[in-house]
Amino acid sequence: MVVTLVTGCAPAVVPPAAPADAAPGRGWRAEREAVVAQVNVARHAAGLPRLAYDAALERVGDAHCEILVAEDGRGHFSRSGVPPYLRYLLAGGHGFHRENVAMFSSSAPVAASAVGAILARAVVSMLDELPPNDGHRRALLDRDVTNIGVGLAIRGGEVRMAQELATEATVAWVPPPTVALPRTRTVLTGRLEPPWRPVEAEVLWEALPHPLSDAELRAIHSYGYPPRRIVFDANRPPGERGLPHAATAAGPATETPFTVDKFGNFSFQWTTGPSEGVEIVVIGATNGRGRELVPVAVSATVVTETGTLPAELAFWRHLAGGPSPARGDAP
Repeated sequence: MVVTLVTGCAPAVVPPAAPADAAPGRGWRAEREAVVAQVNVARHAAGLPRLAYDAALERVGDAHCEILVAEDGRGHFSRSGVPPYLRYLLAGGHGFHRENVAMFSSSAPVAASAVGAILARAVVSMLDELPPNDGHRRALLDRDVTNIGVGLAIRGGEVRMAQELATEATVAWVPPPTVALPRTRTVLTGRLEPPWRPVEAEVLWEALPHPLSDAELRAIHSYGYPPRRIVFDANRPPGERGLPHAATAAGPATETPFTVDKFGNFSFQWTTGPSEGVEIVVIGATNGRGRELVPVAVSATVVTETGTLPAELAFWRHLAGGPSPARGDAP
């Protein structure tokens, strides 16, 4: 299963429209629905299932877009350096996440009546992309994506849209702790919706996010999931599939870290690493269409020496409970 490449790419830039008057603040419900309808029409034409709307994805997208407008940003990262998939996982998500971002900028305020057309042009631009520079299009037309949320922020002449996409396949989910100390025994359990069948569990690792300079932000044109730390097959003890320290990470060498029963219930146990960082577990599964593994369920555990979340990560964790708090709130 390959999860190190994801359809994150440079933001789609919407060509300017005619200047217009200021737009009042509101939920933009009709405009969001129109974006989803536009995407689902394209998916239907491609013979793909429609996407379900996900309010949790919308909350994550809204928060990211608000930060981008406040920072005059334009892509998948804000100055905090928190990657898209981690924002989503901290906010309570547990699917395999992708993100498209579009921006519009005008010297004049954007009219409320113009927002729908701006967003529609952004979607057309994404769907009209050609290989190999077609990351937005591939994300929208991925057969295995199931859910979408549309994040928006509009202030003056600035518009940011985030299409937050996820592959959701779980019918039961008990995640590991969001934050843990190094070398902590950790458990993830769940069950996938038939015909999905869990086959593999990977632990990915990356350093804690760090603030990004303007130069670093300008240099980011794509993003991917972090590299693999360990990998285990279902119902097999640690062995040749793991990296050299796999048995230690899983526990005693005689244990089977990733188990799946005949009903599809799975349990994965591992030990967090020896240093601070972010550990992401990805469950790969098959669905009867072939032998290809698809990442369908994901968790994140932040490992810190204090056992508490850094403030920039706590901000996203608060979104699991509803509207966004002020940035920098304590856990």
